[in-house]
Amino acid sequence: MRRIQFPRNLDSSSIRLINKQLEASQNHDAVEVDLNSIVFSCPTGMLVSGSMLRSWREYRQRKNLKTRLVKLIDNEAHGYMGHVGFFDMIGSKTVVGNDMGEARGSFTYTPITKIPRPSFIDRQTWYDDIISSVRGLANVLAGSPEATEEHRFYLYTLRELVRNVFEHSEATDCYICGQRWSDGRVEIAILDEGIGISRSLARSFPIPDDEQALLKAIKPGISSTSNITSTDNIYDNSGFGLYVLSEIASSFGTFTIASNTKCLAITSGEREISSLSFQGTFLGIELSKAPTHFSSLLKDIIYAGELEAKAHSNKANASKMSKLI
Repeated sequence: MRRIQFPRNLDSSSIRLINKQLEASQNHDAVEVDLNSIVFSCPTGMLVSGSMLRSWREYRQRKNLKTRLVKLIDNEAHGYMGHVGFFDMIGSKTVVGNDMGEARGSFTYTPITKIPRPSFIDRQTWYDDIISSVRGLANVLAGSPEATEEHRFYLYTLRELVRNVFEHSEATDCYICGQRWSDGRVEIAILDEGIGISRSLARSFPIPDDEQALLKAIKPGISSTSNITSTDNIYDNSGFGLYVLSEIASSFGTFTIASNTKCLAITSGEREISSLSFQGTFLGIELSKAPTHFSSLLKDIIYAGELEAKAHSNKANASKMSKLI
């Protein structure tokens, strides 16, 4: 029986290794998955590998291929993963743990949570429903009262992440989780299993491949709704959400976005493109600290983005929601 060995650290840097192993063994007659080497787990690595592993197992079940999860040893990492809903996410029937969203969370983490797509009644209700779905996680990540700049930053970030999923991906739900460590570091991860960025942007732009789609998606004024009528653009989407988040996150840590066959990571302005197979889109934000003057920073980033968008003949003005904190 072929064996897939997970890495010691289940973080964003381990995703490609896990993906490669799953791809290589996808059609093998008999495979066992060994998670016992995991000693540390982070939101992006856990959430993305969970989605990959579930899709891989479902594929193998349809092909009637033998798949087995090696019996887990009792360690702190597995206890945490079970508590936040990882084993429910991958569809395990043998490991005892909480369902996704069942754990109440704490002052330092929010469990893996499945957020269903809100019903669109009108624009304000849409925004209110999305904000309501992420307010609890913003409270955890900020670790401070709602009136602080840190809290405004996290609520803005989470709102834009969830908006981006449901306004572009055609997904019926998304998965999100987050963690704040004692030294102030924060990590947020979100994913959907929708149509992917290439197909989404192709509604308004010629998109040659997944790499160019990722690079285009983080430019200001670029959106799947860029070249449709204002009547059809029911969400008033202006294409500034991912641009703002990538600018802030890469200045204070690392911004990672992946869709279909490519992954883009940005740290301190340095970009790295790698190959990765993921059905849908995921986004990870790892911060060493939150911006303490977010309101003024947001204004500066949007102002610069509007100038850049105008120079490239894109939609030059950010929407009211993209400016709202």
